[in-house]
Amino acid sequence: MALIRAIFRMAMREWEWIDTMPAFKTYEKGKKVRVRWITHEQAKALLLELPEHQRDVVVFALATGLRQGNVLGLTWDRVFMDRRQATIEHGDTKNEDALGVALNDIAMAVLMRQRGKHNTAVFTYRGERLRSANTRAWRKALVRAGITNFRWHDLRHTWASWLRQAGVPTWVLQELGGWKSESMVRRYAHMSVDHLQPYADRLGFEPDLERERVRRAEGAYVTKSPTKLAPSGLRLVASNGVSV
Repeated sequence: MALIRAIFRMAMREWEWIDTMPAFKTYEKGKKVRVRWITHEQAKALLLELPEHQRDVVVFALATGLRQGNVLGLTWDRVFMDRRQATIEHGDTKNEDALGVALNDIAMAVLMRQRGKHNTAVFTYRGERLRSANTRAWRKALVRAGITNFRWHDLRHTWASWLRQAGVPTWVLQELGGWKSESMVRRYAHMSVDHLQPYADRLGFEPDLERERVRRAEGAYVTKSPTKLAPSGLRLVASNGVSV
């Protein structure tokens, strides 16, 4: 359905073959969204197995959370090194809104290594713009790194998961990743529960089992009070010592 929808969108907006686009029923409601991410150690192992021209592409994706098309299509006129920012124009994002990308130190280091290699394209291979990253070399690197069930788009899931684990609020993550709805970001909410810790600590229950075991052990040697009273009586003693 996504492929057919994309074809109709191109036919209307790019090729101008049709004036209107038909509505498509969405079948994704209620379906759990797949979230696959890797650890820092796994990411390092993957980078060591990648060819040099793909290594910086993956590092940049992990540093920015950009989709593959936005990374490979990035041009120098959309990069502003002095402001530590890159822009993705209208229509180039999934929600078709422009996106400002904040460049951290890792992303800036990648861009510095790519400067001067091409007049327009940021990421290149043998002097030409890099057009694909999901290649045989990528898949073989995953095998050598011991990473399974991992797609190129999962680099974006990894970026978002790492930020949530670092305590970045979901609303900030939404702006950083350019998601249009909060529901798309909620998939990463379970990655960090630091904001819930003060409420969890309010539970006033202290199961001191060791103290309870000691108390029970000491009680086992205490003689219990008799349940029946001993028969009572009066004893009289005469002056000569004879009991009556």
